[in-house]
Amino acid sequence: MKMNIEKMLEYQASDQIIYKAEQAFSSSPENRRYSQIVAKINELRATVIKLDKEAADIRKDIEKKEKQLEELGIQAERSVAQMSDEKSLNEINRNEEIIKSFEDGIDAADKEFFKAVKRLEDIEREAKQALVEVKRCNTDLEKSKLVLQKKRAEMQAELQDEVMKRKAIQAQLDPADLEIYKKVRKENIRLPIMVEYVGGTCRGCGMHVENDLRGKIVESGDVAECPNCRRILYLK
Repeated sequence: MKMNIEKMLEYQASDQIIYKAEQAFSSSPENRRYSQIVAKINELRATVIKLDKEAADIRKDIEKKEKQLEELGIQAERSVAQMSDEKSLNEINRNEEIIKSFEDGIDAADKEFFKAVKRLEDIEREAKQALVEVKRCNTDLEKSKLVLQKKRAEMQAELQDEVMKRKAIQAQLDPADLEIYKKVRKENIRLPIMVEYVGGTCRGCGMHVENDLRGKIVESGDVAECPNCRRILYLK
């Protein structure tokens, strides 16, 4: 495969300048700060959703416990009403055990009921705090967004001439050559995309690939894909 190596290298040099500027912007303290705030807001919102679901489950559980307490109370009243006034010792002991069993059941259910109510109060407080924090973070986000927009505008102004230069070079390229370059570029392979093929070695990854490319790169202008790193190899 042949390619206009000189023009493609000019395009790549310009592309690298723009790419480095974009990477510097992405890793800037301003962009990191913005991303951290967004992540915090998402985390807080997820917390609120989780708390809302837990609160809904607890409310259902409280309703069940209220019915359980009511049923235990009714059963206890019925059992007491069915007890005869004249009892043998065994009947007295059995009745006392029944009453004690109901009392224990009511006490346990009562404790679980108030435990659920307490957790519901805690959830409501935690959710309120989370929403207050979301509001504060949204304010911080708007401020951070303005700072980031200013930095992006500054970067775009600095790159304006380079972007125009790359566009002018692009107009002189064979569309097929540019398509090959962009295809490899989209695969997030670290620049440079086009590297020289020297002595059977890829100058991008350093691997000796002569046997794989035998007959494919023979004379100046020939290009081929490195079988190891997938960069575009060229021969001067």
